[in-house]
Amino acid sequence: MSPSSTPQPREAILLVAGLGARLQPLTDDRPKCLLTVGDEPLLCRLLSQLATTGIDRVVLATGYRADLLVDTVRSWDLPLAISTAHCDTFHTDNNAVSLGCALPELTEPRFLLCDGDVLIRDPDLFERLLTTPGDNVLTITRFPELGHEEMKAHLDDHGAILALSKKLPPHRAHGESLGIQKIGPSAFDALRRRLSALSPDERRRLYYEDVFSELIQEGIPFAACEIPPGGWTEIDTLEDLEAARTLAMDWESP
Repeated sequence: MSPSSTPQPREAILLVAGLGARLQPLTDDRPKCLLTVGDEPLLCRLLSQLATTGIDRVVLATGYRADLLVDTVRSWDLPLAISTAHCDTFHTDNNAVSLGCALPELTEPRFLLCDGDVLIRDPDLFERLLTTPGDNVLTITRFPELGHEEMKAHLDDHGAILALSKKLPPHRAHGESLGIQKIGPSAFDALRRRLSALSPDERRRLYYEDVFSELIQEGIPFAACEIPPGGWTEIDTLEDLEAARTLAMDWESP
């Protein structure tokens, strides 16, 4: 089946549960996805971008300050149906648990999955992701050097992902995962079962990418969609936020 004839996701999950502790004091009273970058909150920008790509329903995996987040999103005029899935253990559990909370809210076994702290410039990023062949596709960017904090990917010669982990030795990595991906029916049921069976220790330490890596080792294919550097940035720290705000001004200037 060609990419054009493959059903495309109409739903997305956005992970917005985290405390944003490294962005304190700015996140003392709000989740980091509500911090302003450019002329609008980070989450509003991301939701607007998703709406232009054919997504018509979004599930927000909430946690920290969910009350404020939900009230704020309801005040925005967006052409999207918005649902929420609250993770009560957001303060102790990792993002694999947030994803597991949100999965039951989907109506189809295919979706986009996005971290809620990503600023995207490239207007074609989602289109490139959606049209990359394969059920399960992760966006990555190649960098000359990678450290130990990045979620790193190791690829084969055809762009299939062989390994995915923060613990992957940087010299074996071909790129960093952006935290933006599409997941389809070939992985959906296995992903749902694995997330529902996380042990207490796994709930605390596993990223959803660690679960993806397990599925890859079981033979479920995941492909990479390469995105050039400069079209996105992740916001984890105060320094990241200032850099993102500078980038947004540069992108939006005439």
